[in-house]
Amino acid sequence: MAIHKKTDFLTMCRTPELAAQITIQPIDIIDADAAIFFSDITTTVVPMGINLEYSTTKGPYYTNPISTATDVNKLIVPDESDESLDFVYDAIQICANELANRVPLIGFAGAPFAMASFMVEGAMSKNYIKLRRMMFEDQQTFQSLMDKITRHTTIYLRKQAQAGAQALMLFDSFAGIVGPLDFEKLCLPYVEQILANLKDTGVPLIYFALGAHGSLPKIGNCGADVVSVDYRMNLDTAIEKLGNGVSVQGNLNPFTLFQSRDEIEKKVKMTLDQGKSARGHIFNLGHGIMPGTSVDNVKILVDTVHTHSQT
Repeated sequence: MAIHKKTDFLTMCRTPELAAQITIQPIDIIDADAAIFFSDITTTVVPMGINLEYSTTKGPYYTNPISTATDVNKLIVPDESDESLDFVYDAIQICANELANRVPLIGFAGAPFAMASFMVEGAMSKNYIKLRRMMFEDQQTFQSLMDKITRHTTIYLRKQAQAGAQALMLFDSFAGIVGPLDFEKLCLPYVEQILANLKDTGVPLIYFALGAHGSLPKIGNCGADVVSVDYRMNLDTAIEKLGNGVSVQGNLNPFTLFQSRDEIEKKVKMTLDQGKSARGHIFNLGHGIMPGTSVDNVKILVDTVHTHSQT
């Protein structure tokens, strides 16, 4: 937030030195065990022909959202020589160098359905009516859009791994807004395609489908090495649905960090206990950290994980 006071959000994302500084802060301040690269998923598709702006009221938004087949046809899929997102790869290289022999660095991207949601709506939406109308009313256009995003995202993540990211994560932030059957038919295959095409990078692949609880058995077989679980389901229940062959990430409710030390410690221990039934467990929040969260409480969380994760 101190850095943000000096510059705007998109400048932070597009300035490698600033993005690297923000990425490394949690390692220096709270002793986290891994760093996730600082960026924003909305920047990813700009090279496809999308105009990105930022306002303090709306956050990131696109000035030319996608609404027709003609709009989709105009989108390009840049090849690996495209330099439009070099600020991402440059920042990852800085982080990888500075974090070497300290902690792993995680790169990330929005999953195709998440990116399609922003591209069609133009920004965050309460109900995603435009997206869902396209999804059900004009499936050919929707699938063409998803295909282009999938190909671009695969290149984007591959180049992150080449720049030094030691794991890659796909965020499907709106997976829960459609039912399981439609999600599994119209969204999950594109995730599976990305994951399959990135296996040869040799880095672990993490997939987070927020709210898609009804599809966990299918998600368990999507090709991810780790499945991230949101806080709206008990972790042991999710593990049972995912199956034995998957490691999990998650899933403490981020609002727990507004509670007392005793409550934080109790719920961290509970989450660690539930994670023991999985092949492997990466402790994490079950969604993003909330604005206004006390840094001291985050330190309590990290210390508790370090103390009890091996017991």
